[in-house]
Amino acid sequence: MKHVLPLLGCVLLAAASVQGQSSDILGTLTSNINIEGMETSFDPATGIATAKGDVYIKYEDTEIKASQADYNSATGDVIAKGNVTVVKAGEIYRGENITYNVKTQELSANSIRSSLPPIFYEAADFKTNSGELKRIDGTDSYFTTHDAQNPNYRVKAKSITIYPEDRIVMKHVKVYLGNTPVFYLPYIVQPLNDELGYFFQPGYTSQWGVFLLNQYGVMHGDHTLAKYKLDLRSERGVGVGADFQSMKWKKLGNDNFGHLTLYYAYDTNPEEGVNDSIRPESLVDENRYRIGFQHRIFIPGPAESTWYLDFDLTKLSDQFMLEDYYLNDFRTNPEPDNHVKLVHRDDRFTATLLARFQMNEFYHTDTRLPELAFDFTRSRIGNSNFYYQGETTIGAYRDKLSDDEQLILQGKIAQQKAVLSSFGTDGIPTTTVIGPDGVPVTTTTTATALAGTTLTSNNSAFLRATPRQLFTRDEVEQDLEALQAELSENKFFRMHSYHEVLYPMSFGQGNWINFVPRIGGGATYYSDVEGGTGEVGDDTRPLLHVGFDFSMKFSKVWDEVQNRTLGLDGLRHIIQPYVNYSYLDADELEGMPTVDRLTPSTRPRPIDVPLFTATDSFRTWNVARIGVRNLFQTKRDTATHNWAGLNTYMDVFMEDPEFDRDISNLYNDLFWYPVPWLAFTIDSQLPIGNSDFNFTEVNSAITWMPSKRLSLTLGHQLLSDNPLFIDSSLIYSRVYAKINENWGFSMNHIYEMDDSTLEYQSYSIHRDLASWTMALGGLVRDNRGENEYGLVLSFTLKDFPNVSIPLDLDPNPTGRGGSE
Repeated sequence: MKHVLPLLGCVLLAAASVQGQSSDILGTLTSNINIEGMETSFDPATGIATAKGDVYIKYEDTEIKASQADYNSATGDVIAKGNVTVVKAGEIYRGENITYNVKTQELSANSIRSSLPPIFYEAADFKTNSGELKRIDGTDSYFTTHDAQNPNYRVKAKSITIYPEDRIVMKHVKVYLGNTPVFYLPYIVQPLNDELGYFFQPGYTSQWGVFLLNQYGVMHGDHTLAKYKLDLRSERGVGVGADFQSMKWKKLGNDNFGHLTLYYAYDTNPEEGVNDSIRPESLVDENRYRIGFQHRIFIPGPAESTWYLDFDLTKLSDQFMLEDYYLNDFRTNPEPDNHVKLVHRDDRFTATLLARFQMNEFYHTDTRLPELAFDFTRSRIGNSNFYYQGETTIGAYRDKLSDDEQLILQGKIAQQKAVLSSFGTDGIPTTTVIGPDGVPVTTTTTATALAGTTLTSNNSAFLRATPRQLFTRDEVEQDLEALQAELSENKFFRMHSYHEVLYPMSFGQGNWINFVPRIGGGATYYSDVEGGTGEVGDDTRPLLHVGFDFSMKFSKVWDEVQNRTLGLDGLRHIIQPYVNYSYLDADELEGMPTVDRLTPSTRPRPIDVPLFTATDSFRTWNVARIGVRNLFQTKRDTATHNWAGLNTYMDVFMEDPEFDRDISNLYNDLFWYPVPWLAFTIDSQLPIGNSDFNFTEVNSAITWMPSKRLSLTLGHQLLSDNPLFIDSSLIYSRVYAKINENWGFSMNHIYEMDDSTLEYQSYSIHRDLASWTMALGGLVRDNRGENEYGLVLSFTLKDFPNVSIPLDLDPNPTGRGGSE
């Protein structure tokens, strides 16, 4: 029969009294312990309670099962022996000899097995910290993620430290495949929730040749994660680098700060570019590098401070560095910014002191040295129903040209001067001029080449809708003057201030009518102006804005609508007609240089002045944006789910500031998200006016998962008759199929129907190797010249996050992205 000491404290208390010892402390230490066993005994002289045979011990959140156990009331140690199992705070530990202290909650053992999903580990000597389980230490240990008696791989370490939900730190590490050692590292860190540890990536691409990328993760202290890199490329040589990341910002959920990137590559083939293009030796040499620093410092600290200093700095060796070595970064941010800013946040406003500068001379940059900005958030004025919002910026600006732009401008100036010198006294060219490129230059050919030229996407001085030809001396002189002004770089001091008052009103039962009139005013002042297309001195552009938002809201509910297939649990239809009217009176300053300017886009411009960021491009407008929103909602997991929606709108122009239109395109933005395995969107604009700037654009996409084994994505992007962008009809697709429990297949395609070109195709097979996943993929990219090929082989631990690398098999799963 099993003996039970359900309240060992009471038994020990009585025994202690018989021996004439103090019982208060003993009772306090043991009153919550429950011990069961086939045999139980207590030695009052030593204060040790013993249980044997099918022992079960319960103390708070800890349970112990063993063949035998001793409890020492003086030290608080429970010493368990023989097939011991300890369950503590949900974690399970197994071994032959385990000691647990009820006072300190420390656990130690000579040999122990346990798991910390997804990790299974074993240690010869083992010890946990006191209190909450924040640290586990072991020696002569191994771990694996393969849940099997004989795992297909193991990582053995002389010492191991586990920080649950954070990382594993190992020293003198050997990697075994089966029982065969294949790799040794003196020190390694494997975070449990990050893209680190040792990682290698073999493969082949046309641009890199055969490559092997190696990454080695190390934790410095408790706050800095380091990724050391050694990359070997047969066509690009050797690259070494280090990425440092502050875990402070990652834990705060902001991954944009706390980065230091250092990378150096000795390029054995720097002259060769994408699509086998040849670069001048003067632009790129063998020594190439990237230095990046993104950091935030709170002043004076800690993170709750309303003052902080931001750094966003990137220094590159040349303009092709990102394109050659960091292709993903190049696609999303081809010309990284360089600025330092001091920010103060308040409930009423945000103040920013910004310094932006040209650190890379091969990028066109608008410098701000410095700029002080105040952005006043919308807030109630006193106890009234009036609201205020506004902004003020003061700064010294300069439009810094890139090295390439300066060379191009100098060449065109030389050509125009040559053309000008060819004119006789009667204004007619008398000689044939040979340009710097060795081609005969005439007024017609030169002017046509100059007109319509866009040096950069930010340079509007040369962006013209149609080319024009120059026939007279005056016309050539005017273009020469414009070129020289551009070369001298725009420079000015500017103060811009705009302030607006709003008065929201609601009417009707349930406030189904909303009307928000607004009136605002301000001015943009320029001084110390250099550059521009004419003799420009100090000038001021006053701004006066009047507008309103008007909307009505109607809704109807059908509770009886039920359809599991379409994800409907009741249905509510909301229809909201609206009008956003905006009138801005702003003088156009002829010849004034610009920095904050409009860039070509297919999307409608904002007509709310506080949202209009192109400060130097303010022009008088008179626009009414008229539309209607339809929204369908249903219930999903006790919450409201937007099931489908359609926003239809257009702009009616009484005065168009850009293209002299009477009416814009008709915009329709549609989405349908009926169930988690189906999503459908269409964003379109169709011409309803007769302006040259009315065009067609339709972007549609559907993602469908008809079964757990198959996922499909299909999209189409159409752009037609836009005067600023080339026509395009692009189809993209993604397919993933799980063939069986071990094998999968995926493929991606991008096809341009306008010129019948399969721009991109990739194919990958995936193999489940128990604790690992293997992927083998190939790609072909048609650059409308020499094709680019790639082959990548990767092995990834299934239960650890995948590692992102600077080469992807799926560079843009939704096609080219937006049209802007």
